[in-house]
Amino acid sequence: MFQYAVTTNNSIQVGYLGNGSRHNLVSPGLNQPSIILPPNVSKYQAPYIPFPDFGVGATYVASEGNQYYNSLQTTFQRRLSTGLSLLANYTYSKCRGDYGDLLGVNQGHGFRAPYLAGFGPKGDYALCGEDVTNIVHLSGVYKLPFGSGQHFAHDARGAVNQVIGGWSVNWILTLQGGFPFSIGCPQGTTSDFGCYADLVSGQNKYAGPHNVNQWLNAAAFSNPPVATTIGQTDISPLGGAANQAYGPGFHRMDFSLFKNFQTTERTHIEFRGEIFNPTNTPQFGQPAYTNFLNPSNFGQITSLRDAGDDPRQIQFALKFYW
Repeated sequence: MFQYAVTTNNSIQVGYLGNGSRHNLVSPGLNQPSIILPPNVSKYQAPYIPFPDFGVGATYVASEGNQYYNSLQTTFQRRLSTGLSLLANYTYSKCRGDYGDLLGVNQGHGFRAPYLAGFGPKGDYALCGEDVTNIVHLSGVYKLPFGSGQHFAHDARGAVNQVIGGWSVNWILTLQGGFPFSIGCPQGTTSDFGCYADLVSGQNKYAGPHNVNQWLNAAAFSNPPVATTIGQTDISPLGGAANQAYGPGFHRMDFSLFKNFQTTERTHIEFRGEIFNPTNTPQFGQPAYTNFLNPSNFGQITSLRDAGDDPRQIQFALKFYW
């Protein structure tokens, strides 16, 4: 951690924060095949599952999950001076693991082939479901320089001062990237294991409109080859890593306007006007259509991240202090 006072009231801070968690409890499932099977071979038979008389994938908890988080965190702080205080911070981070989501923040990707030799849980090492690369927060308070003792109209008294003095504005701004999500395989490649789409070299995942109608570029994804042999050692039918793309980010601002009316030497009334999400910005969810073989619908977003519960809200209040 590094801290430096730029001036008497302004300071910066730069630091690193990271952690690693090993042997987390995960659910790889029981009684599953341990070799690759072509799509036309049923996995529900001996000798492909250890216990053919029992169900496949029953609940099973094991301490096999691993996750790692690393971040660079920077902060600028201005203490209240000349009526203005500021707090700004930026975090650049990366979270990776072999289970996808251990915190329950975003849907994880699970395990494709937990018992396949040479693949197992480690084969699903990818971005965490809750990974957010960039996060910016900016907040502040500004006491407007009008009225008695202020820069403008500093000699104001009586009714004039009551009207123009005692105003302040407050704000909180949040800008952060989206959560990652997985693009699966529209066409199955095995009968027993999961599959994620491969990325096409030279294609930009976000090319095109990159909006709610087409968030991703269908040409950037391809279906892995289909398995052709029982027990083949070529694992390409399982595809690439999970969480290949990021969804929409979160952008939100809250704003308030305060006004103090001095009633006596020891009492005053505070008026508050508070606006939450003043721009009425929708927070979009992840794309609902992830079949890149259907480019006309691929990447469409049909939901909101907050289920539509965060529209613009305006409220007013009066508080009497004594």
